[in-house]
Amino acid sequence: MSSTLPPTPDIAALEAELALLRGVLDAAPARVCVIDRDRRYLYVNREFAEFAGRRAEDIVGLTTSELIGPDLAEKLFPISERALAGEVVKMEGWVDYRKNGRRYISYSFSPFGAQGVPSRAFINSMRDLTDIKRREEEAAAQRAHLRAILEGIADGVNIVGPDARLVMANRGFMRMYGFPEHLAAPGTPVADFVRERIRRSDFYAGEDPSRSEEDLVVTRVAQIMTAPVGRFEETRPDGRVVEVRRERLPDGTLVNTYIDITARREAERAQRASRDALRRNERLSAIASLLAGVAHEINNPLAVVAAQSLLLAEEAEGTPLAERAEKVRLAAERCGRIVASLLASARQKPARRDAVDLARAVELGLDLTVEAARAAGMELRVELPRDLPTIRGDADQIAHLVGNLIGNARSALASAEPHGGPRRISVTLRQEQTVAVLRVADNGPGVPPGLRERVFDPFFTTKPDGEGTGVGLALCRTIAKAHGGSIVVEDTPGGGATFVVRFPLG
Repeated sequence: MSSTLPPTPDIAALEAELALLRGVLDAAPARVCVIDRDRRYLYVNREFAEFAGRRAEDIVGLTTSELIGPDLAEKLFPISERALAGEVVKMEGWVDYRKNGRRYISYSFSPFGAQGVPSRAFINSMRDLTDIKRREEEAAAQRAHLRAILEGIADGVNIVGPDARLVMANRGFMRMYGFPEHLAAPGTPVADFVRERIRRSDFYAGEDPSRSEEDLVVTRVAQIMTAPVGRFEETRPDGRVVEVRRERLPDGTLVNTYIDITARREAERAQRASRDALRRNERLSAIASLLAGVAHEINNPLAVVAAQSLLLAEEAEGTPLAERAEKVRLAAERCGRIVASLLASARQKPARRDAVDLARAVELGLDLTVEAARAAGMELRVELPRDLPTIRGDADQIAHLVGNLIGNARSALASAEPHGGPRRISVTLRQEQTVAVLRVADNGPGVPPGLRERVFDPFFTTKPDGEGTGVGLALCRTIAKAHGGSIVVEDTPGGGATFVVRFPLG
C-alpha cells in the first residue's frame, strides 16, 4: 500500500509564491515572456498568449523564429544579446508582425537575474501602444492640416493662451498688422506685439502717446485679455477697418479671427453716396418740372411788364424819371432771361457758354436783392475786382445764384440776433490761382456742421413753415456744378455762415 507524502512547508510556500507571481503577470496589461539563450520561450503570460493566438503551453518550447518569423527574430537578435549580457535595453517603434500586422510596441529587454551580469535568459516586456500612437499621428496630421488651412487663408487668425502668450498666429494676421515673422513663434508674449506696434507710433484712439511705453503695453494687454467675446469692428491707426471675432475657451484661451473689411465699408459708402445722388437727381428733376411750370406761368405777365417798362423808358426819356425807368426796363429784361434759362434747364437744353465777366454778373445779382437787404437795415459790403479773367458760362444764372445766396443770408439775419454788432452781409470775389472764389458771408446764426451738406438738398430748409421752400440752395449747387465749379458752406470768423463758390477761370 503506497501513500503520498504531503509537500514540505518550504515547497508549499514556493508553489504559492509562484502561483501569485503567475497571477500578477497574467493580470498585467503588458505582454511578458522569458527567453533562453537558444531563443526558446520559457514562459509567456496570458496577454502574450492571447496576442499570439495560442495557448501558453503551446508557445513554451518554441523558438522566436517559429513564433514571430525569422525576419523579426533577426532584427531583435542584437538587442536580446545585450540583455543576455546583463544590460537593460528599452526601445519602441513600429513592428510588422507576421500574424498581427503593423503594431507600435514599447520593448523592455532585461536580464533574467541581476543587472550587469551575464544571464542564461532574458525577460521581454512589451506594451502595445498602437492605438495611442495612431491617435497621436492622426492628431498631428489634423494639426498640420489645420495649420496649412489657416496659413493659406487671407484672414488673420491667432490663439492666445490664458497666460497672455501666443499659441499660434497665421501669416494672414502677421501681414494684416505688419508684425515681423519672428513674433509668430509659439510662446511669444502678447506684450511683445503691443510693444512692436507702439514703437512704430501706431496708436489707437484713446492711447496717449505721452504715457510711458510700458504703461501703454500693460494697459493694452489687460484690455485684450479681459475683452468681451463676440464680434466687433476696430479702426486701425492707418485707417483700415477690421472686423474682429473673439471666442474664449473654458480654460481662458482666446481664439481671434480678423477680417479686413475696409473695401466693404468703402463700397457701402459709395453705394450710399450713389443712392443719395440718385435721390438728389430725382428731386432736381421734380424741381425742374416745377420750375418749368412756374416759369411758363410767369412768362406771360412778365412779357407785359417788359413791354410796359420799355414804353415807360421811352416816355420818361429826358425827364428826372428816366434813370429809374431804365432800371425797370433792364430788370424786366434780366427777369426774362432768367425765366428763359430756367426753362432751358427744365427742358435739358444746352446751357449758354458765353465769356462772362464775373464781377459784372455778381453786380447783376446784387441789383436783384440789395435794396431789400438795405431796407431791412443790413450793411452790405462788396469787393469786386475788375481785372479777373472771364469764365465760360451764363451770366444770368450766376446773377440768379448771387441773388439766392444774398436772399438766404438776409433770411438768416432776420431770424436771429447777429454776432458782433449790426447785421452785415459781405460779398467778395477773388482769384486764387486758376479759380475765381466768390464768398457771401453773414454774421447770423451760422450753419451747424451736421447740416452743411444737407442744406443743399432739394426741399430741405431750416426756415419756419411758410418762409422757405428748400429750393434756393439746391439751385445754387446746380448752377455752380453746371459751370464746372462747387459750393460749400463754412464758418464766418466771429460767427455766421459763409457760402464759398468756386468757378474755374478761362
